Amino acid sequence: MSSLHYYGNETIMSLDQAVHLRPNEVRVLEWVRTYEFLENSAGEDDPVPEFLEIRILEAGAVRIRRNRITDFPEFVTEREEVHPDVEAALQVFLDWAEALL
Repeated sequence: MSSLHYYGNETIMSLDQAVHLRPNEVRVLEWVRTYEFLENSAGEDDPVPEFLEIRILEAGAVRIRRNRITDFPEFVTEREEVHPDVEAALQVFLDWAEALL
């Protein structure tokens, strides 16, 4: 189990923003994580039990993770995949993001 921490080199965005990510944006940002809330139709934030990460690794591969929040700020990684390039990783990341929306 891990705890949620915010790091200076990660970009945190909503799921609504994340579903529009493009490969070149991931390359520039290098590490994107969705945050734990989703704005509802009333403009209020509802908690989302999962968050996603996409991160370019030093070797050029791309790691994506689907994490479940257990007892905020604690979470467990439910799924993790490493892909050889941004395009392949981003497609899976976007599929996961759409499923959460």
